Amino acid sequence: PTADAGVDQVACANNADISLAGAVTIATGGAWSGGTGTFSPNANTLNATYTPSPAEITAGTVTLTLTTTGNGDCLPESDDITITFTPAPTANAGTDVTVCANNSNINLNGSVTVATGVAWSGGTGTFTPDANTLNAVYTPSPAEIAAGSATLTLTTTGNGDCLPVTDNLVITITPAPVVDAGT
Repeated sequence: PTADAGVDQVACANNADISLAGAVTIATGGAWSGGTGTFSPNANTLNATYTPSPAEITAGTVTLTLTTTGNGDCLPESDDITITFTPAPTANAGTDVTVCANNSNINLNGSVTVATGVAWSGGTGTFTPDANTLNAVYTPSPAEIAAGSATLTLTTTGNGDCLPVTDNLVITITPAPVVDAGT
């Protein structure tokens, strides 16, 4: 018999499920072993989906072994596949801010890792130069100024095989001072 666990794979830490593609010859089946995660629907399915454990993702790698079953008079054969986990993107929209209604422009100060781009969303105001600029200037809309707050969401883009990550920024808008010189 022969066992082929497939080619080594790379997966993102926040999108780590792996579609296995095992194959066997001169055997009636195969069994996966070697990880602390779970196989779906089970470890005896050649094309199972493997969900790694948090410890495996933290370690950055796991090696799984496919071993032939139903070998008749032959000894079982096995083959390994190594799965490497890359870091997940991070998003930080910055610390929540308080501004005054008559001076409400906010210099956004977000940061991301792993991702190659960003998208700001959630407000009804305007982003200058645009909502895809990490450190854009946000001008709240009159409705947001009247409501006294706005919440912006920073989302990572250009994530490769990773899922996008978000973070929120809450803007509190205090009323503008009122001057009354009297009659």
